[in-house]
Amino acid sequence: MKRFFNQQRTIRLIFAAWILVFIGTFFIGEKKDESVNVPLGVEQAAIVTYSGPTVAVTPYKWGVAVNLRIARVMEQAGARIYDVRYIVNRGGTFDLKDYLTAEDGGKLDGLPSFKFSGDPKLSKHLDTRIQETEEIAVEVGGHYYATLAVLFAVWIVWLLLLICYGRKKAPLPATPPLPEPTLAEMLRAFLAQLDTMDSTAKAKMEMLLIRRWQESAATGDVSMSAAFGAISRNEKTSSAMRQLQHWLHNPASTVRREEIAAVIEEAIRI
Repeated sequence: MKRFFNQQRTIRLIFAAWILVFIGTFFIGEKKDESVNVPLGVEQAAIVTYSGPTVAVTPYKWGVAVNLRIARVMEQAGARIYDVRYIVNRGGTFDLKDYLTAEDGGKLDGLPSFKFSGDPKLSKHLDTRIQETEEIAVEVGGHYYATLAVLFAVWIVWLLLLICYGRKKAPLPATPPLPEPTLAEMLRAFLAQLDTMDSTAKAKMEMLLIRRWQESAATGDVSMSAAFGAISRNEKTSSAMRQLQHWLHNPASTVRREEIAAVIEEAIRI
């Protein structure tokens, strides 16, 4: 009978042990990870309260997984509050206290643990989240566009002055010389002033009439004496030549003004 009770007791103990193992396994399996998941390359913040020596960041090392900086230190009765900023560079779980040290190089006893994990999955969608939360438009202050417009207008004015100022104007086309009057036109002018001509004007009129008669007699380019001879022998011009010579060179000439006017008119018509 006693042996039977001992067996029952052993069975109960074994059963109770299995229950404890099951309960322990359940709670351990359900225990959540206390570390904080953070995206890679994004600065995070942690508040550390410590009453020991002054805390400083460990010296920087190439390729370190976590970069730290102390943004601010606030004094409190019996302790200091540190605003610590950190950036995780690669995946894994890290403890903030592993990257802190005493300012004098000693140990930090009793420094609280702060674990965090770098999660690459969070970093994949980080750009999208930033675009969703930040304003896309960029505002430029200081009258930027108005200043650009004024500078552009000043540049245009300066360019026009550079092109046009001091530039020589193109000379106006020369006025073509008036055509020389013909023999007939000059003879008409002398005919109009026949009564008021002086000796110089009479000499010019004589030369014009000789040239006119020379053209009529078709003597060509000959000497003056030869031209006189040809004009004197020509039936059309010989009589007019004698009247002109008598009127011009004989003070007692009986040749009238009307006769000389007729001689000039006849020379014009030739």
